[in-house]
Amino acid sequence: MAAMFFVIDSNASRSPQWQERVWQHLWELRDVLPVSVVLPTLVTSPCPLLADERAGTVLSATLLQVPQGSAWIPMQIDVSQFARRNGDIRLQALEAVLQECVDSGDKLHDSTSWFTSTMEYDSWLNRRLAIAVRGWGCLVRLRGDDPRAFRTLRDLQGLADFVNSTLLSRSRALAKERGHCPALDVAGTRIAHSGAEMKARWQRAVDDNALRHRNLTTMSPWDVFPARQPAEARYFDLLPLMRCANSLSFQREVDISHWSPGEFRGFFDRVNAILRSGNDAGLIAKQV
Repeated sequence: MAAMFFVIDSNASRSPQWQERVWQHLWELRDVLPVSVVLPTLVTSPCPLLADERAGTVLSATLLQVPQGSAWIPMQIDVSQFARRNGDIRLQALEAVLQECVDSGDKLHDSTSWFTSTMEYDSWLNRRLAIAVRGWGCLVRLRGDDPRAFRTLRDLQGLADFVNSTLLSRSRALAKERGHCPALDVAGTRIAHSGAEMKARWQRAVDDNALRHRNLTTMSPWDVFPARQPAEARYFDLLPLMRCANSLSFQREVDISHWSPGEFRGFFDRVNAILRSGNDAGLIAKQV
């Protein structure tokens, strides 16, 4: 059976009664395998010189929301697998695996046969990686932390910062070795006739911020819950971690059969509010 995606905009100008009926119907379909609910969102870049993009397509295999015709190398890493028994993360081991993800993903862009010429061009232009960073809820459960505590969220955000800085550093190093993604050169053509001073400023910005890959990380909001467990609403407070990714997936490996219609809608309302609050800065803090 073909997958079905419902794109829900909580701010759409519809009557409350209409919205209530839609959410009730989606709640009833919440465990029908080919049916998924997604939200309007943007794909961002950790490079401040590249613009955000509207994600208008969903990749059925990963439920990743992407620009139409874009080419992605998907990978995933579970941060909870790098935890010691006391919950501390083996940072050196995690760093090595993250760097390998960037290296292998970069090579796959050169060896993958894409389905269309549009995707082949996008692969050359943007060299997009979708490194899914997972296991956040599993890590919280392993540590015995309270997912409602601000300290728990702060600790996870610190780990997310480590993940992001590691990936950025490796992509930046590859840009120096092999060349940055051509999307930066395309963006630079817009100021080609703006005078020598502007061109020099742009080149300095490229030298300081160029990456090999336009996008690096992705995350599913469902990953704030412990995997393969009944999802508890108290984990909702970890949803701001979504801002630690360039792209969003709605891949789910948790049980929500016990959720009420209110909890179901409340989850997506919370996700939508976080996405909208992050639109100005992007889903990931851009490091210059």
